[in-house]
Amino acid sequence: MHVLLPDDVVFKAMWHMIEEPLLHSLYYYYLRELEPEQAEMVRSAYDSWGEIQQQLPPPLQWQELPPAGGRPRQVPQGYRLHDPRGRELMPLYAVKVGSKQLDQLEACQRMLAQATTSPAGPLTDALDELSDDHSVEDFRRALAVMRIPATPRLLETLRRGTPTGPDIAITLDADQAGEYRDLCRELVYRLSAGDRFTYTTHSALFNVA
Repeated sequence: MHVLLPDDVVFKAMWHMIEEPLLHSLYYYYLRELEPEQAEMVRSAYDSWGEIQQQLPPPLQWQELPPAGGRPRQVPQGYRLHDPRGRELMPLYAVKVGSKQLDQLEACQRMLAQATTSPAGPLTDALDELSDDHSVEDFRRALAVMRIPATPRLLETLRRGTPTGPDIAITLDADQAGEYRDLCRELVYRLSAGDRFTYTTHSALFNVA
């Protein structure tokens, strides 16, 4: 299956919050304290997340700072996406993700969400120490975005937008532009999760207000 991810700093930040500190911290610092079934689920989710990250195009990856005195690594900047009138749109990238990977991540997220409402336990205690980042909710939102379906024709067109450089330009036809707007509206809705201010901000960012 393919999932569409936006070239958007909000989603990048959300992605970062899932990996660091949520899954990374649970895996490296709390795994031995968890119950066996909990530890196995965190381990599976962490592995699945890593497999998905390896497929992310450079525009969606977090770039490491160059060493002192070194030059920043040159990475492709992606492609340009336009509507039929020539207006620039937020690029979306198609990433091939196995259903098993998403299922494992969602099962882990449900377990974490349940732990946040439990009175006590090693997983609950671990999440309490990480609670300032609201990362369990970010986890849910990101996975909800990854489950948004795209129409086959729009997906096929956007798959041409491989991140080989800014010289690539893709223009949607009228039907595809309508499908793109519908998809972005759903993306904004799931990213915002009922928060009016966040919804307004994301709507402006994706030009779907």
